[in-house]
Amino acid sequence: MILCADIGNTNIDFGFFDDEDRFLFKERIPTARIEEILSLWKRLRGSKVVSSVELVLMASVRPKIDAALASFVRKVFRIAPKRAGRDFVVPIRARVRQPGKVGVDRLINAWEAHRRTRGATVVASFGTAIVIDAVSENGEFLGGSIGPGLRLQAEALHEKCAQLPLVDPAPHVDPAGRDTAHAMSVGLFHGTVGAARYIIRQLSDAVGGSARVIATGGDAPRLAPHLPEIHEVVPELTLAGMLHAWRSAGARIG
Repeated sequence: MILCADIGNTNIDFGFFDDEDRFLFKERIPTARIEEILSLWKRLRGSKVVSSVELVLMASVRPKIDAALASFVRKVFRIAPKRAGRDFVVPIRARVRQPGKVGVDRLINAWEAHRRTRGATVVASFGTAIVIDAVSENGEFLGGSIGPGLRLQAEALHEKCAQLPLVDPAPHVDPAGRDTAHAMSVGLFHGTVGAARYIIRQLSDAVGGSARVIATGGDAPRLAPHLPEIHEVVPELTLAGMLHAWRSAGARIG
C-alpha cells in the first residue's frame, strides 16, 4: 500500500493507492490543525489498508508542516517519507524564467495532466489559490497564472471592507444581487468563472488552440459545471501525479 500526502495551504490530502497504483480513497485534514492527524490515525489504525503502508510520498508548499508530517510518518510507519522535488524529481522541463522557484505542486499537476492527455494541456487547480498552467504538446511546463481562490476572495472582502459579511460564493441564476450578501456571492463566483474562462482560453490558444483542460482542487467540482472549457475533473490529480513521478524516476518499494 502506498500513501501520498499533498500538503497545501489550507488542507492536507492523504491518498491511498494499492500495489498496482490504483487510487483507493482520500482523507483530508486542515493544514492549520495538523494535530488532527492523530485522530485520523486512530480512526484508521488497525485497518488492513493503513497497516500495510510500505511507501509514503509527500509534496508540500508548507516547509514547517512538511517537517512535522515527516516526523509523524517516521514514528508511525517506521519509514522515511520521500519528498517530491527533493528525494525524487518531477520529470517535466519548466520553460520559465526561474524553474527552481516553481511550486512542486504545479509541476506535479502539469506533468500528470500531460501524462493523461499526451498532448497540449491546460491544467486548472481551484484551491486556496487558483492556478491555471499550460503544458506544450511535447510536455513542457510553460507557466501560467496564479490568483486568489473563492474563499480567499471572500475573506479579503470581509476583512478589508467595512460592513461586508463573510459569504460562501455560489452560482446564481439572477445576476443582479438583491442584497449585499447576494451581490457579493454573484460577484465572487461569477467573476471567478469569467476570469477562469478567459485565462483558460488564452492559455489554450498559446499552446495551439486545442488543448485538453484538466481541473482539480477543492473548488473544482462546483466551478467546473460553469466552465464548459473543462474536459475532465480529476480530484486526485496531485496525489496520482506524485506516485507516477516516483515510478517514472525508476523507484520501487523496498
